[in-house]
Amino acid sequence: MVEFLIKGLHHITLVTRNYQVNSWFYTKILGLKQVKLSVNQDDIFHRHAFYANENKTVGSTITFFEWPFLDEGYAGLGSPHHLSYLVNSLEVLIKWRSWLKYNNIPVTKIYHRFNGASIYFKDPDGVLIEIKVKLNEKIDEEYLNETMRNEKEVREISSDMKLIAFDHASPITIVDHELVRFFEKILGLKKSYEQINPDDPRTKILAIGNEEREDFLRYIYSDSAIEGYVGIGSIHHIAFAVEDEQQQREIMKKLNSLGIRNSGIINRLWFKSLYFRDLNGNLLEIATVGPGYEIDEKPEELGKKLVLPPWLEKYRKEIELKLKEQDEINKPIFPPKFKNPPEPPERL
Repeated sequence: MVEFLIKGLHHITLVTRNYQVNSWFYTKILGLKQVKLSVNQDDIFHRHAFYANENKTVGSTITFFEWPFLDEGYAGLGSPHHLSYLVNSLEVLIKWRSWLKYNNIPVTKIYHRFNGASIYFKDPDGVLIEIKVKLNEKIDEEYLNETMRNEKEVREISSDMKLIAFDHASPITIVDHELVRFFEKILGLKKSYEQINPDDPRTKILAIGNEEREDFLRYIYSDSAIEGYVGIGSIHHIAFAVEDEQQQREIMKKLNSLGIRNSGIINRLWFKSLYFRDLNGNLLEIATVGPGYEIDEKPEELGKKLVLPPWLEKYRKEIELKLKEQDEINKPIFPPKFKNPPEPPERL
């Protein structure tokens, strides 16, 4: 049985044009800690940067492949729509909106929907990001409007503004019942709810999760969804957390029994990985909780230098030379230009 093996999200990996701009945004603007700087182990002459809430790396880590010469991506089948971070109060969400505006980053109004309130904005590469707070009761729209009118300027990130972890990721699907059966059979996950998308009534939100987290996947379903393209500003893959390799092997056995192509288990040093695709071509990963980012660096040194897994150390000089050559061509642009988030934000 594979049911209940999945703990929730492990990490989400995206594509960036420029590491320096990317690092500035995710550490200085979003307040995350860089917990690892390495290379893409399948494409060793390009960087792989990791940022997280250092107190809860599993479930909060956002990672980026630096592929500067790709075209810009767009959402669709195989290329997820957006990702969402969680904060702990409406007051904090309001602070985030003010902080983003202070930094000249276009941000939406506060949207009140389903079980929470959210704001949306884009990173320098065009990634759509949601910050959400869960609410136990409905909030009057006039109260929200009044709150936004009376926002106080926020000029620095306070300790209470820490992004706790991911709330969900939102891939796009053109199938519904088949998708639910896919997750039930392979990962033991279940459909939690299905609702009309308030931003696009032609579509619906299909929530999938486990006993503890009912909707860490919130697929946007449309029977006319188009193929997406994974490029700069796209989500490359979504990783789920399991406790250990034994649990990975249970899932791999199920994949093999159903004839679903997969990568087999790959040692990434900081965790082990198993990759496969869902019914719409979205790349998914099963990643182990351990051994963690501190296996090769002390906590106070995390993310401060380029680290390589032992099997890549023999290529270090060549890797560093290639990265230097790439940097000479791929210059950072400051201040970066930010695109306006769509309004309403979850419309296809």
